[in-house]
Amino acid sequence: MLRTQKLFERQFERRLTAWYLVDRKTPARGWLHRIRQALGMSAPQLADRIGMTRQGVADLESREQDGSATLAALRKAAEAMNCDLVYAIVPRTSLVDVLSKQARKKATEEMNRVAHTMLLENQGTTSNEVDRLIEERAEQLLRASRRTLWSGGGGGAGPRQSLDKE
Repeated sequence: MLRTQKLFERQFERRLTAWYLVDRKTPARGWLHRIRQALGMSAPQLADRIGMTRQGVADLESREQDGSATLAALRKAAEAMNCDLVYAIVPRTSLVDVLSKQARKKATEEMNRVAHTMLLENQGTTSNEVDRLIEERAEQLLRASRRTLWSGGGGGAGPRQSLDKE
């Protein structure tokens, strides 16, 4: 199963590669407006093609800009302009980087909980030892079920406390 998961991850990462290269900035007035203008199509002309009013097109373009347009409405407008609506969730970095960062974050959170108890018992650890233990735990987490990376802890790890002996 682990081999199949690794193969899937490599194949999926290859599919994402093209998306990493795409400029994801939305044009100032939105894609609908920009493509419609590039095609030389007026708002009333687009409205006729999708069965709405000119004001409906203006409202749709406005909703696109503020993020409240539905995918169905955008798809209908795209089809009317002989375009495809392309929707994707693309990691900001590679999946490997996302997983490594999350594993390190979770390992740090776990180590902080243990470290607090150790400090109370006057069993502090050197910074180098803590870093080594965090890296070891992160590697263990990456080898285990990926679901464990995202459970517990509630998200944000605070700053790492010093575990050095005083």
